[in-house]
Amino acid sequence: MLIEPAIYLNSLMRDYELAGGKIVIREFHSAKELASLRETLIFNCTGLGARTLFEDSELMPIKGQLVFLLPQPELDYMTIGPNGLYMFPRHDGVLLGGSFERGIDNTDIDPAVTGRILAGNAKLFGGMRG
Repeated sequence: MLIEPAIYLNSLMRDYELAGGKIVIREFHSAKELASLRETLIFNCTGLGARTLFEDSELMPIKGQLVFLLPQPELDYMTIGPNGLYMFPRHDGVLLGGSFERGIDNTDIDPAVTGRILAGNAKLFGGMRG
């Protein structure tokens, strides 16, 4: 299943709030602080922050990098190519990926990875010409 995050997440948050839910942004410094919440269900969406929050030295960061192109409404298909490359059209742009770098926890954009994603997708589409 493929969703458009900008559409789906906005709709999900709106429905949650219409049903009486409340979104509160808080910073937690320890698992003990989390345990003090009165809620019986907590979704852990802390990403790499879980490593510090839960003192989990085994958590392995994996860096992924994406490239967005301008929206192209005429695209009504997606591709999954070799070496982890893919293309997903969305209303807010065309998403190109991907990369998968185990053990990398920085969020800096790597121009070489951007170039690889663009060149790989160009080669995939160039190969469709004939």
